[in-house]
Amino acid sequence: MNKKTNNHRLVDIFRFRRAYVMSDFNLNHDQITVRGDDYHLRKINKVEARKLGIKDNMVNVVSLALMLSAATWAFVPQFGLFMLGLTLLMALVSWRRYELRAEFAATDETGDHWVSIARGCNYNEFRVFQQVESKLASEI
Repeated sequence: MNKKTNNHRLVDIFRFRRAYVMSDFNLNHDQITVRGDDYHLRKINKVEARKLGIKDNMVNVVSLALMLSAATWAFVPQFGLFMLGLTLLMALVSWRRYELRAEFAATDETGDHWVSIARGCNYNEFRVFQQVESKLASEI
């Protein structure tokens, strides 16, 4: 095993995650299963594998940190600043570089919406996402 692969494994352990591989995606004739989550193909309009930018990740970090620390400020204000720092650290651990997402057809008047199916950190996962994207595009 080379040093780069070993470093990716250490990062994954620190982030409490397991890297996506092709066997995590199971495509049937009417649904796709991603590590136990089922998505019906008839509801999916489009699929794309994309690289997340700094703006995408910063919006996630700030919103997650504010949401998680707001309850602490509401009920135990003296720990609010400590909890904000802790949730910022937790949110930074959730930073991802790549994403496989699908646009789902609207079921009510809110319109179509994009849902993240899988998020990854390294380029190997992005290649897996691209393969899944091409298979899904041919099925849809």
